[in-house]
Amino acid sequence: MRIYNSLRTGIFRALRSWKGVLMVWFLMFMLVSVFMYPLRSSADSAFGTSMITEKLSAGFDIEIFADLGPVFKSLVSFFISGILMVCLTGFILNSYLAGGLFNIVREDEKPFSGREFFRAGAANFWPFLIISLIVTIVIFLLGLIFIGIPSLVASASDNISEKGAFNLVISGLVVFLVILPLPVLIADYARVWKTVNENSSCFRAVGFGFSYTFRNFLSSFLTMVPLMIAQIILGFLVLTILSGWRPVTGGGLFLLLIISQLMLCFRILIKVWRYASITYLFEGSLKENPANQ
Repeated sequence: MRIYNSLRTGIFRALRSWKGVLMVWFLMFMLVSVFMYPLRSSADSAFGTSMITEKLSAGFDIEIFADLGPVFKSLVSFFISGILMVCLTGFILNSYLAGGLFNIVREDEKPFSGREFFRAGAANFWPFLIISLIVTIVIFLLGLIFIGIPSLVASASDNISEKGAFNLVISGLVVFLVILPLPVLIADYARVWKTVNENSSCFRAVGFGFSYTFRNFLSSFLTMVPLMIAQIILGFLVLTILSGWRPVTGGGLFLLLIISQLMLCFRILIKVWRYASITYLFEGSLKENPANQ
């Protein structure tokens, strides 16, 4: 019942926070636009008025880009540097926005206020950034241990059959996916606790997140699993739809833009749903044991 209540209350609080969802979407859209428009200008100058874009509408052809010569190298360099810039800026921006999102999904939160949203984001920016960095490093190390090392062993060993190598990699992937909710839970509980206790240190928040996750392991884990499955399913749908859609007209391109942005809004909404559900579980612990505050 507690798991059901957390998921149900979480989606209601997420829907109540639709203004915050739209604000996050707008800022993310502006961030990507800063990169996409210069890339489009560079691509237009490289392709010119040739038939390349029409050829690409039928599918990806590496020979088309090989014919560009030195221009192709400059496009690749611009693309890679732009992706790195967007990822780094997005990571920092997410840490800032998470402070506002965790604040607006609290039970006692007043009607949405942009000023309060940004105030909470600023107040918790550095602690949230450190917490996000810690959980990212932990997830990377877990991926290296359970996916990277088995893949390396499977590819380097001559004594393992093809079926055995496949089973080894898949087993590591399954273990990684089973363990993945744990660092996410620790980070979310740490951020919830830090939102309530703004004057405390982020390391104390991480300590609370670690201890609370394992004290309430079953309810926390079973709450997180469907939320992460929803995120994975949406991500798969986004990749499937966008990768298979090749608009050849202006109207088709505009429709693709609308659908991609709607999917981005749904992705943000699911994330806020996760924040709200974990916040609900934390608030339940406060009512049972006020010393957790």
